[in-house]
This record gives sequence, C-alpha cells and structure tokens, in this order.
Amino acid sequence: MPYARLLEQCVTHARECATLAGDLEQVADLIARAHSLYDEAETKAETKLRKAAQIMTTVLPSVGWNTLGMLSLYGFVSGSIKDGKLNPVRALDATSKMDEELLASLAGRITNNRIAHILGGTQVAGAAERIAKYTSKFKNAMQGNKLTVREVQSTSQVAGASHSVASSMENLRRLAEERLGKITLNSGLSYATIAVQRYRRSDGTTGWLILIPGTDGQDDSPFGWEQNLELMSSNANRRRNADSFRMVEEAMRQAGIGKDEPVALVGHSQGGIVAAALASDLKDSYAIDHVVTAGSPVANHPIPPKTWVTSIEIEDELVASLDGGRNPSTEQWLTVRGKVTQTTGVTPPTVNADGSCTPGQNTGSAESNYAGALVADAPKTKEISHWLKYHQAAYRNATDLGSPAVDAHERHFQQIIDGELIDTRYYEGRMSHE
Repeated sequence: MPYARLLEQCVTHARECATLAGDLEQVADLIARAHSLYDEAETKAETKLRKAAQIMTTVLPSVGWNTLGMLSLYGFVSGSIKDGKLNPVRALDATSKMDEELLASLAGRITNNRIAHILGGTQVAGAAERIAKYTSKFKNAMQGNKLTVREVQSTSQVAGASHSVASSMENLRRLAEERLGKITLNSGLSYATIAVQRYRRSDGTTGWLILIPGTDGQDDSPFGWEQNLELMSSNANRRRNADSFRMVEEAMRQAGIGKDEPVALVGHSQGGIVAAALASDLKDSYAIDHVVTAGSPVANHPIPPKTWVTSIEIEDELVASLDGGRNPSTEQWLTVRGKVTQTTGVTPPTVNADGSCTPGQNTGSAESNYAGALVADAPKTKEISHWLKYHQAAYRNATDLGSPAVDAHERHFQQIIDGELIDTRYYEGRMSHE
C-alpha cells in the first residue's frame, strides 16, 4: 500500500475541509447578520456593560467619570500608537459601547432624576429642554430670530433623480459637501440649503423627497449648533421653534406639498433630527411616510407608527448616541449599525441604478466580500466616523447581505418616489434680527 501517498492525500483533503468549514462559518455568520439572529444575545451582553457603567456614574459619579476618563486616555494612547501619530479621535475607541448610558446618566444629573433613569427612563430630552430654555434666548440675541427662506437656483446638477435610499444618500452627500466647499460642482449653492424633489409616480399621483444636510455652524445659518438642543427637546413647541425645523417647514409650504401627498425625508446629523421632529410634530399637516436618518440622535422623538424610520448609525461616531438610548426596534423602525475596521487590498463596491449593490473585492484579507463595504476616500488612519460616507458604506453592506428588514424598508421608501423626477428645487435659509 502506498501509505505515504495516502497520507499526503488525507492531509490535502483535511486542509480542503478546514477551508470549506471556515467558508461555511463565514456564510453562517453573514446569514445571521442579515437576519439578526444573534443580535438579541449580543445586545443583552452589551446592555449589562452599559447599565453597569450607567449605575456607577450615577451612584458613584467620581469613580464612574474617572473610569471613563482613563478608558478614553487608554483609547487615545493605544490608538495613536497604532496610527503612528497623535489622534484624538481614538479616545472614542474604548468608550463607544457605553456612550448612550453615560450620556443618559449625565442627563439624569441635569434633570435631577437619576434613579428614574436607572430604572429605564430616558432623561436626555428633558435635559435638552432645560438647557435650550436658556441657550435659545442667547442664540436669538446673537443671531436674531427672523428667518428668511427663499428659493435659489443651481447652475449645475447637484441632486439628481433618486430611486433608492442609497441614491438619495448619495445626492444628500453631494448637496452637503457642495454647500461646505468640500467638493466643487460649481452650483452656486451656499450653506443652509436643502433640496425638495417632486416625483410623478406611476399611478399619476405626486410624491416628494426632501434632502436635509446637517449642521454648518455659520453665523446667520438656521442650521447652527444650538438648534440641535432645541430639536432634541422634550417640548414639542421648542422643537417646532428651532430655526432649522422652521426653515424646512417653510420650504415645504413654498414647494406646495399637499397634505395627503406622500413625503420622504432624508437627513444627516442635524438634518436627521429635523426630519424626526417634522415627522413627530407635523403628523397632522403632512403625510410624512418615511424618514431616513444618518448619524442622528432621534431615539426620543415621538414619531408616529405610520411613519417608517430607517436609521443608520456608526458605533463610535458619538453623535448618534447623544439621545442616550437605543432606537425603538419595530417593523417600521429599523436601525442599521455599522462598525469601522481597517483593511487593505480592496476595490470599491458600486451602487447600481436600481439601488442594488455590487460588493467590492477584498484581496488583502480572508474575509468574505460581503463582510463589509469600503468607505469612499477613507484615510489610512482613523478619522471621525460621523461623515455621511460611513453611513453610506454601512447601508451598502446591509443591502449586500440581503437583510429582509432592509429590503422591506427599501421597498417602502421606493414606493414614495416611484416614478419620474419632475423638478428639484433648492431653498436657502438665513437668520437676522428684526
């Protein structure tokens, strides 16, 4: 018997079986991610850690916050060593899983309602209201409270036709980066500009899509920093009086959106908070059927069940955690959570005209092409993951996985703008004194 040859064949087959087992394990993991089969168990484990941090910062604040400081320092030092340079963003590495509870604990101290939050109540909206009562007056004194909204013309195409969540986010990115000068489209559009698109649907009715960028921080902009507090307030009147809320509401009025015409809102950062506030507080005035938020803290907004919400958040971006809690998890409210990891040897995926995605190729790792999506123009070292391009990659990966929940939300969103783009109108807002 050729024992040496048989042994060689057995070793070869064993290696092939091991490789196949690894591939099957990856496939099983991807299927589990797509169907969220392990999400509950993972969330329970993380919840214990978050609750422990929350109780410690509430009951023993000096110990809790000192621990947080040490964790942040550890993340900063170890991450900076990894990057080969000082990188303050790395301070978020060690605390990202506890951000929401820590912020909720801080909010509980502001509202003097610490115990209620430990038992499950959320205090961030109440804390935002307490602070906004004073900051709004200061903002009005410095910036003025007179809002002027006017339609402006674009000299080049910025937001084209959208047929999916992915293409809508790409149009939002173009609008956001053009107004901030990060890209040059020679459109003539400035900051505090939103886009309102009108679609003639296949049944002859009209659907609307509104693209709302985030904070720009300009002196006379309704999308300043303080407006975020007002939008996150527990007081509906405070939210409605936020300058960015008033601007989008006025643009909707000027565009002629009918009460029963379906509307989809897509917003990044403050733009997403505006979208959530509009859906919450204008539910009797407009048919806001779908809201897409990217990096927006909106867990506490009383969005009615009739409105579908697709939220996209990145684990360590911090901004999306400012609401102090997880988003509701229902059929109508889906949260896509992304995690940024570094990889090499990749080629970018593509978004097709129908909204489907073709995954990129990963030649520098044994991981499946569907295990992640490449972030466009990402630097070699870690940066703030709050940029919209990170949310685009997270949603693209969720689409690649074929998640039934993502597919359902995509279909619902597409129904609103299913048809021909009739026009895109741009509206600019400015603040001044009377």
